[in-house]
Amino acid sequence: MSLARPTRARPVYRLRPGTALDYDGDPVESWAAPERQRLRGAVVHDVTSSEKDGVVTRLTEGERLLLVPSAADLHRDDRVEISGEVWRVDGDPVVRRSESMGTSTSAQLVRFTA
Repeated sequence: MSLARPTRARPVYRLRPGTALDYDGDPVESWAAPERQRLRGAVVHDVTSSEKDGVVTRLTEGERLLLVPSAADLHRDDRVEISGEVWRVDGDPVVRRSESMGTSTSAQLVRFTA
């Protein structure tokens, strides 16, 4: 897997379910009005794959790589909104700390389908 050039910078939001009341009046998670938090400085890359012989490179549909230049509050299965499209964090995000590069977070994204 390799990365294509990053898509144009656009706002990226982490989505988490809000709270609603169920039929008994108890609070439950609800995606009807999710909480949105902007991930400042986030960049989303297309994911590509190439043949071992080198020549063929294909865009991997339905997958993206999210990079955030900080320790972002991201968890497995969080949803992420990019230009109105909703994606899901696939697996655990990785936080890297380096004296020279600072802190960054990366996460694999897959297209969310309800």
